[in-house]
Amino acid sequence: MKIVYCLNSIRFLGGIQRVTPVKANALAEIPGNEVYVVVTDNKSGPAIHELSPKVHLIDLDINYYDHNDERSTLVNMIVGLAKGIPHKRALKRVLRQIDPDVVISTGTSEKFMLTSMGKRTWKIIREFHNERYYRSKYARSRFKKLIGKLSDYYEFNHVDRKFDRIVVLTQEDKETNWIGWDNVTVVPNPVAFTCSNPSDVSEKLVVSSGRYHHVKNFAALIRVFSKVVSKHPDWVLKIYGDGELRSSLQSQINDLGLQHNVLLMGFSNAIDQELRQASIFAFSSLVEGFALVIVEAMECGLPVVSYQCPCGPKDIITDGKDGFLIPVNDEQLMAERICTLIEDEELRHQMSIAARKRAKDYQADSIAQQWMKLFNEVVNN
Repeated sequence: MKIVYCLNSIRFLGGIQRVTPVKANALAEIPGNEVYVVVTDNKSGPAIHELSPKVHLIDLDINYYDHNDERSTLVNMIVGLAKGIPHKRALKRVLRQIDPDVVISTGTSEKFMLTSMGKRTWKIIREFHNERYYRSKYARSRFKKLIGKLSDYYEFNHVDRKFDRIVVLTQEDKETNWIGWDNVTVVPNPVAFTCSNPSDVSEKLVVSSGRYHHVKNFAALIRVFSKVVSKHPDWVLKIYGDGELRSSLQSQINDLGLQHNVLLMGFSNAIDQELRQASIFAFSSLVEGFALVIVEAMECGLPVVSYQCPCGPKDIITDGKDGFLIPVNDEQLMAERICTLIEDEELRHQMSIAARKRAKDYQADSIAQQWMKLFNEVVNN
């Protein structure tokens, strides 16, 4: 089967860039598959996961992100619209050359193009990597909230219904946000690695990971850990990631006198190695598409204390078995659950074993088989 993934880049630090190479590599190992990844921007930035030599990479060289940081949001939108014209033309040419069976939109700039290319022989599938209404729900300014609502209206009413299949990451998202849609399927993201040497959960270390962005809610996690430190001053929280809130988070840490207990570690390209050094994983997001980092932590043997945000944690964690689910922004309960795991070593070990077992459901080869089943259904229909 000929399979084409379309996205803007595999060289930026985001969830789509993390999991697309993992899925493409796993699908390329299946006999009879021919897998392509078509990108628009691939000049710079780290690749979190490299593509297998068995995967064909095609760069359309559109470069949406050139000078992005130097322009306003409005100017970037105008430039993006202008670059969409050569992008669509180049993508259409490449797809006609490949003549694929299925084309997957990861939800970046190609999503508005694949449904309007005229007559085609291939099936088109749309992936959603976020909770459906995240743009309008969690925008920080009136302008971005307005743009989010307009984008949601146009996309959901005039674009997504033209795809042969919609794929979301969680049952929670499907059952909450896609009522009445009969072409929606759930396929979760795969964990990118296998941990052969998991944590023994003996270190006095809690970790978290994600962009330093308001939806990750690290300010709340820092406040939670200040409560933990009042009871357990020898424990440390390390937060891996990067982003625009780094300086404000550091100021908060300083104001609370937590310089020795809460550390902003920056981005790590070997997060599995960092996770194996810890004993507990804490997750404080306000919204997620799936929360793959929870599965990665479980693969490394960490029990997880997580806000039950939409969507993801509820699908992954069994409360009281492999982790704890906390109502969003209940900082007191989150601190209490972290302290429970700190104080009960036997419980930590039991949850560690259960977390490892749960993570096996998300191995790349297993997820690839779910995709193959979906591809065959769509192509045969």
